[in-house]
Amino acid sequence: MLLPADRPLPLRLRRVLAHAPETIALTFEDRVFSWEYLRRGVEELDRLLAAAGAPDAHRVGIVLRNRPGPLAALVATVATGREVVVLSPFHGDVALAQDIAALSPQVVVADAEDWDRDGMAGAVARLAAIPLEAGEGERPLTARAAQWTPAPRPAERGDVAVLMQTSGTTGRPKRVELTYTKLTAAFETSGTPVATAEVRLRAHPSIVWTSLVHIGGLYFVLANVAAGLQTALLERFDVHQWAALVRRTKPRRIRLAPAALRMVLQSDLSADLFDGVESVSSGTAPLPPEDADRFTGRFGVPVLSVYGATEFAGAIVGWDLPLHREWGTTKRGSVGRPFRGVTVRVIDRATGEPLAAGAVGVLEASGAQLPGDSWVRTTDLASVDEDGFLYIHGRVDDAINRGGFTIVPTVIEDALRAHPAVRDASAVAIPDERLGEVPVVAVTIRDGVRCPDPGQLRAWLAQRLARYHLPTEIKIVDELPRTPSMKVSRPAVQALFEPARHTSA
Repeated sequence: MLLPADRPLPLRLRRVLAHAPETIALTFEDRVFSWEYLRRGVEELDRLLAAAGAPDAHRVGIVLRNRPGPLAALVATVATGREVVVLSPFHGDVALAQDIAALSPQVVVADAEDWDRDGMAGAVARLAAIPLEAGEGERPLTARAAQWTPAPRPAERGDVAVLMQTSGTTGRPKRVELTYTKLTAAFETSGTPVATAEVRLRAHPSIVWTSLVHIGGLYFVLANVAAGLQTALLERFDVHQWAALVRRTKPRRIRLAPAALRMVLQSDLSADLFDGVESVSSGTAPLPPEDADRFTGRFGVPVLSVYGATEFAGAIVGWDLPLHREWGTTKRGSVGRPFRGVTVRVIDRATGEPLAAGAVGVLEASGAQLPGDSWVRTTDLASVDEDGFLYIHGRVDDAINRGGFTIVPTVIEDALRAHPAVRDASAVAIPDERLGEVPVVAVTIRDGVRCPDPGQLRAWLAQRLARYHLPTEIKIVDELPRTPSMKVSRPAVQALFEPARHTSA
């Protein structure tokens, strides 16, 4: 039986960290950090836990800010075969303390800012967990002075690499266990080496701005290390800071979630920013094909959609450049084909029977990186055409049942985004005494254009949608509420509409 640190993924990470320790592994703001900085994090984690009398402690809670110290703690935890318990810095003080209490990590790592938060130390003390501080100095991890004697509770050791949280777009984030086996399969499926002994450091960096508490941030930080790829880290997405980083680092491939892609589209950035960029990958949320077309038309770079989920340890369907060159025009709006080793199908929502090519139903998937050993049912409505291309039509749990008529919110959202004044839109359901549910929409307006009134936007929709799709209320807001991964938070959008109970006319 393999020891935890001898699994293929931890071995691969440690092999890369030791390959050329003085070369640059990470940039953050105006600072650079070598592979030695990350390698030292591995040594410090082992040393500090041994010094605390708990060398076998393996459940490591990390408050994952997009900063070098927490990133080093993440890499060290996986490189030593331990379990990362993801703790979100975006939670309020009470919620963060509740998460720590509920998840019972044996070790808690945070930077000084988070250790100073109300209730943080008390929550860790009640567990008698080992407190460590993440920093950006010579030692990425140091012991944190404690008013208690650390005596971490025993915890069963398994194959879990990351106890991840979902993005929480439809409610409070849930927890998902990503095992070493599944995470390794996800890396191998996407072409990131794990099993190979050869190490080759890459010259072109990868920009990571997605929060490390989201699969899109955590996955690519670990994948970059496994691939020997330098990470250019941003604490959060800001168009001009991101653009400055693109100009300085000259990446070949860029990742932009749909919300970030639209922010770039609405900026004053020039096309020469993308000189040398081969492609832009977009995932985490549906990307309207019109936005992809506008981006390519303006900046000359193809946009490659991907589809995945936290539960899948990353993407399972997507485009690459050869596929896009051959099929990009004829399969416009598709999120691509399944990756190697992944199979998808669409089933009837009521009977569970597989549907023919082109029919819309509930998406199921199977593959080595997915949970379980059989078909995994998603919450997405989808279709697969005769050439194996996947199209996403919305979420089953987002669908609005208006008196027996099913409304997919993206139909309303896409129609509003086509309005020349609309920047973005989110359609959600609110309760209705007569019809059960009715749609309402929050809308943001482009900078520098005259703001239409809600009646004008409703008239725009009336010319383009069936009558039952028309929202009962349109609210114009400064910004749509979003999760740390920049997905729209539908519960927060629903909270914008008061009273919570509605009576239709």
